Formats: sequence, structure tokens, C-alpha cells
Amino acid sequence: MRFRDRGVYHFAGRVRCPFAGLGTRGDHEGNRLALDDDRSQVDLDTGARRIVLYNDHPYPQKTVIGDVLFLAEGTTASGRRSPFGVHLKVFKKGRVFSFDLHRHMRAGEPLVTADFEPFEVIVKDAVTRVVALTPDEVRELCLRPSLALRAVKAIMATRDLRPGAPQDPAQAGYRVADLSVGFGALGVHHGIVRAQLVSLDGANAPLIRRGSVPEMLREGAWELSLTALSKRWLDAVIARDLFLFGLEGVSILRRVRERGLTEGETLSFRFEQGGGWVVLGESREALPEATDVARAYLEFHLLGGLLAEHAEGRRQE
Repeated sequence: MRFRDRGVYHFAGRVRCPFAGLGTRGDHEGNRLALDDDRSQVDLDTGARRIVLYNDHPYPQKTVIGDVLFLAEGTTASGRRSPFGVHLKVFKKGRVFSFDLHRHMRAGEPLVTADFEPFEVIVKDAVTRVVALTPDEVRELCLRPSLALRAVKAIMATRDLRPGAPQDPAQAGYRVADLSVGFGALGVHHGIVRAQLVSLDGANAPLIRRGSVPEMLREGAWELSLTALSKRWLDAVIARDLFLFGLEGVSILRRVRERGLTEGETLSFRFEQGGGWVVLGESREALPEATDVARAYLEFHLLGGLLAEHAEGRRQE
């Protein structure tokens, strides 16, 4: 199978998606390919478990040309099953390729087993061929992450903002998840973004107690919001997220795509009975595929996975 056009493509694998049954994507379509421009092509051979990305264009600046993300499932030392993602980003500057391989982890515990898609990823142009990823490298990443990755994880800081005033799930405005994500060390937290999943209807209380994210998004009324706490690093991330999650065509987000969110500004997605809207300030625009966007964000995005983890944790309270 060959992909040539700029876009995001999903294909099936052996790992069942965490939120299978939500939206229109298949239950096992947990593998994502993204091509950031039309100068690349990808050959996908699911039988041989091989992905070959070809790009012969020289870029004046270091540029993301594509990525591949596999949803996986691991077991922690305490026996807990936890979904996570294996993410390979491919960059090019001039004719030199470089890579960023990392995990999107929910659980804080180390993994002792991991079930993942054992693909080989090859990146090449007219003169260079690089094996960017092998199943053995993925296994090492999952079970024995490098010191550098462990150091990055230690610096990344996630703060739960819900402790404090008591909340009633039978009241609208209940914060199912409320996280500040940024960097921290020695007790100092520098937040980059605040992410919230908020109930918009007191009738959502039974769904909150059950802790099933698919049920929440199918049956209740919710708001998922992102608030910029800093301009540093965030603009480029949001611009690419709009591409990855199919939001570039939303007219009220044109300015966000070009210049990012201003500090303190909130981008929200509201869901109700399968329908949805994008909200930015006083502007609102219908989002016909809202459930698909929500599922993709919660399954594939690091921050989305953390929100899902906290939402599912409500059933233990």
C-alpha cells in the first residue's frame, strides 16, 4: 500500500484500541502514519511488517516530514494493564535525516511486558538509507528506556489541579480531569498548558462514577479544553496537532494555526450526544466528526492519554 499525499492515515494491527467502538475508526486501527507534505511517500507492507518512507527533498531548516505512531499495551510490575503509544518522528535538514523515538505513557510504573506492533521503519532518499526503527529497539524503549528518556520523564511535570474544594459530580462544572503539564524540578513547576475534561450536565454523574470514557463521549455533555500557560514550545505543538487531528479546516482556528494561542487563551471542544463544537473565545463552530477527533486525541496524544487516565480513575473513588 502506498501513500503519497499530505495527510494522516490509520491502519489495523493486532493491538485493540483503548477506546474501540467510539467513533468510526476500526477497533484495531491503532497505527497512525502522518506525511507532513507532498514530498514524501510511504510504502506500507503489513505482511512483512515494514514501513518505508522516501523523501528526496533537501530542507533548509530542520523539518518534520512525517511520523509513525503505534498504540500498544503494557503490564506494570504490579500487574496493571496500561495502554501507551510508541511514537517515531522523522526530521530532515538538508539531506540528513534525524529521529525522535519516545513513548506516550499513562502509567507512572515501569513496564515489565509490552504488546506492540513489531514493524521495521526504513527512511531513505536517492543516496541514503537508514533503518529508523526495529522491533528490538521498540522492546528496549518499552521495557528498558535509556537514561536520557528517564531524565526527560523526570523533568516533565504533571500537576493534578483538582485537589482542594470538594466537587459534586451531580453538578455541572465537575472537573473529571484537570491537569497542568510542563516542566519541574526541586519543587518548582513551570506549566506550559492546562488541560481539563469537564462535565456540562449533572446527569453525567453515573457516567463519571463508571469511569468509561467511551460512554461519557457517547452519552453525556462534556467539554475538553486546553489553556495556554506559556507561549514557549506550545505554538508549534498546537499547529501540528491541528494537522494530526483533522482540524486545519476549522475556520475559527485559522489564527491559532498561524500564531498559536495567546497566554491565558482557551481552546475548547464540546461534545453532546455524538455532536460537537469547537469554541475559541466568543466564537463557536460545528465539528461534525467530534467523536472521532476526541477519540484520536485521547488515544494518540500524550496529554490526551493522561486526561483519559484521570477520567477512568474516577471509578476507583
